[in-house]
Amino acid sequence: MTDVSALAAITAALSQDWKQAVQINTKLLLENKDDVDSLCRLAFAYQQTGKLTLAKTTYQKVLELDEYHQIALKNLKKLTTLKSRDVSHTSKTTISPILFLEEPGKTKIVECVHLAPAQVLSTLTSGQEVYLKAKNHCVELRDDRNRYVAALPDDLSFKLLKFLAGGNAYHALIKGVEKKSLKVFLREVSRGKKFATQPSFTPSFAYVPMVKDQTAKEPAETEEGEAEENEET
Repeated sequence: MTDVSALAAITAALSQDWKQAVQINTKLLLENKDDVDSLCRLAFAYQQTGKLTLAKTTYQKVLELDEYHQIALKNLKKLTTLKSRDVSHTSKTTISPILFLEEPGKTKIVECVHLAPAQVLSTLTSGQEVYLKAKNHCVELRDDRNRYVAALPDDLSFKLLKFLAGGNAYHALIKGVEKKSLKVFLREVSRGKKFATQPSFTPSFAYVPMVKDQTAKEPAETEEGEAEENEET
């Protein structure tokens, strides 16, 4: 028997089992048709399966109940540039928080440049894998359909071009995506023989200036001053 609960609906979404997500949230709405959370999850599941008209209608129901619902507003705006053929039908995989675990020297969160049009960005979701493609002077990011998504900044591209040519391998996941912003999480998977001892990314440490501690002298100066006063008296 299928578990019909909010937790089951969330689990289905995290596993990208959108068919199951639609079924569970639909059943939850039979119990409470004004459940905003279930409506929002259902709309997103429709969106991920290319049923964009149903997604729009469901998001509009959310806004009828909560006109300032940020997720519904944001995704409705996305849907204005999205078409069914643009929806990526990748095989379902569970998005684990462990994938975003940072390791000094081996991982880096990057703000991308030269973004693809909004029509392409609107098809991306957090946790989605993208792929590095080395070009002559930069490293591009491509989706599973080999569509251009964005590029890495010049300084990082220059560095990674050298590492990629030397046999290093990397895993890239979408960290966050907006209309004019895209962040990816890069992880070094393996190193080529040439760079076996060289980390891909330089760990960033906050600089804390060393200031000579003057507090220890103050009591001594006070005692000396008191001694001088006693001698005068």
